[in-house]
Amino acid sequence: MKLLVLRDKKPGHFHQAEGVALAIGRMTPVDIRRIDIRPSWFAHDDIRKIIMRRYARDPAYWLKAMYRIDVAALERPDALVGSGRPTISAGILLKRVFGVPFLYSGQIGGYDTREVDLQIVASPRSAGNPRSAYALIPNTVNPDLLPPPRRLAAPEDLRGAELALLIGGTAYRKEFPANEWASLVRLVGEVADRYGVRWRVSTSRRTPDDVGDMFAALDAAGKLAEFIDFRRAGSGSAGNLYRADAIVVTEDSMSMLAEGLTAKRPVIGLRSAVVHDGYANEAIAAMAAGPNLGILPLGTVTAEQFAQTLLRLVPPTTDARDAIARAVAPILGLVPPAQAAQIAS
Repeated sequence: MKLLVLRDKKPGHFHQAEGVALAIGRMTPVDIRRIDIRPSWFAHDDIRKIIMRRYARDPAYWLKAMYRIDVAALERPDALVGSGRPTISAGILLKRVFGVPFLYSGQIGGYDTREVDLQIVASPRSAGNPRSAYALIPNTVNPDLLPPPRRLAAPEDLRGAELALLIGGTAYRKEFPANEWASLVRLVGEVADRYGVRWRVSTSRRTPDDVGDMFAALDAAGKLAEFIDFRRAGSGSAGNLYRADAIVVTEDSMSMLAEGLTAKRPVIGLRSAVVHDGYANEAIAAMAAGPNLGILPLGTVTAEQFAQTLLRLVPPTTDARDAIARAVAPILGLVPPAQAAQIAS
């Protein structure tokens, strides 16, 4: 099956699209092609919505005008996969050209979505919308390549356990005041000293420089088992951290929370006090409804509270990719992995 993955410039988006493509690849052999979606200078989000509502009768013309995409140079795919606002109108226009299904990871607003064959949404409250299905946020983590985590059920289990800390930063509707970053540094040191855990830490593109410097100092002092400084290591450098026994994430990133759960690890999200209501809160609340994810307040969490929360969590036992496959399979005429296994037996 030939898949055309539409990639905007944000890793959090194109990793979702890649995750959907990988989930399809568990059901059938796939040939994945990719195209960068970069709107022209005038084609910002509001303009794209107006064009799609009123003028986009010639899809090839508007793909060229809004994205500099020459459809004559593209091979016809069997399906389109996108994520991120710039890929919405591009996907709809490409669907009009090729007449193939368009699958989108995320919830679409402001567009006529009748030509979007599936929206994979992260909030159960949105799963009943037309052509929508709930699943954990798609990502590229492959749990089949990871060792099983060490079971952490009692305080003595923490000694020598490896905890991965993925540090984000201020994002849409999420902010982290300076006192909360200081609290994070304190928490890492206290949990290590009190419970004997080994921290493996990575910053990200959103992490403030002074926070990166604080953790670099912790590493230089021998307080960390591993430190990955995004400023030097770059994108994709934290992949091995999903081998840890548990994952700790600053709650600004739904994607990192989902990646930890996809890796079949217990996950703790550290929430800022400066959080505004929004779709992300709904999605995170849905993830935290089960026994695999706990959410704690970053500014006030204590080492004891952190340990107690971690010890009550259990690793996920189901494969998050199966929900994506079940949603996508009927649209593409495929058989989900679990059903295929039943048929084979």
